Amino acid sequence: MSHYNRLIIQKKLKEFIEEDCNFADVSSSVIPENAETTAKIITKSAGYISGLKEIEILFDILNVSTVFKKKEGEEFKEGDLITELHGKTRDILLGERVGLNLLTHMSAITSTTKKFVEIIKNAGKNVKIACTRKTTPGLRIFEKKAVEIGGGDPHRFSLDEVLLKDTHLRFYKGDIEKLLGDIKKKVSFTKKIELEIEEIGDVLIAAKNGADIIMLDNFTPDQVEDAINLLKQNNLREKIIIEVSGGITPENLVDYLLSDPDVISSGQITQFPSEQVDFSLRFD
Repeated sequence: MSHYNRLIIQKKLKEFIEEDCNFADVSSSVIPENAETTAKIITKSAGYISGLKEIEILFDILNVSTVFKKKEGEEFKEGDLITELHGKTRDILLGERVGLNLLTHMSAITSTTKKFVEIIKNAGKNVKIACTRKTTPGLRIFEKKAVEIGGGDPHRFSLDEVLLKDTHLRFYKGDIEKLLGDIKKKVSFTKKIELEIEEIGDVLIAAKNGADIIMLDNFTPDQVEDAINLLKQNNLREKIIIEVSGGITPENLVDYLLSDPDVISSGQITQFPSEQVDFSLRFD
């Protein structure tokens, strides 16, 4: 995950500390200013770890050293040692809650992504699992990163990638051909164009008018199969990336895999991670 900008992560973590601390950590004022200690972050559940780079940057800001016993994406069991910390006691306490909150949230997302990935692997399918832009404001970079650590695709990060949704299409009164024609005049040739559709027959219109990716939104598994078969019958399947989205969960994922879409995206991964994890910080 080295492509993530350390300076941006550092800036956000400083903001998180400021939000938590405000002006001063009143509770820790009873601890001598120069007192030093060693602490450990221990797991209280099972799962897959992510957020270690964020922990390293967070405590580096506070001049606290970190020694990691796990690697990003590695599985952990209850009671495992994740990180050893050494520094001033007040500084460790200052970063404790921000660090644990982020570690917990990111690891829950990574663990949930891993669950989706394993279901796909066990089904013998070569389908990408992706998250969506349904992320918590201010936390997108961390949530998307956690998905990648779990083996998923981060999908688009921002609005500088083209995804034409039902709202755009309604403005165009359902005229897919005109919408695609107009967007091609607006965006760089380097951009892939994705169009969300809600009717099976619209896949042909989209494919014939320059869509690179077609999102089948809120389709049933049978409808997905019908849409993909329609593209195959018209020799267009290999020219289009098919993304299936809307209501995808670990419970119904296999049903959507049967017709071999290219990508399955789920907002649940970041909004409502199914896998819950927990951590604790303890002083020696």
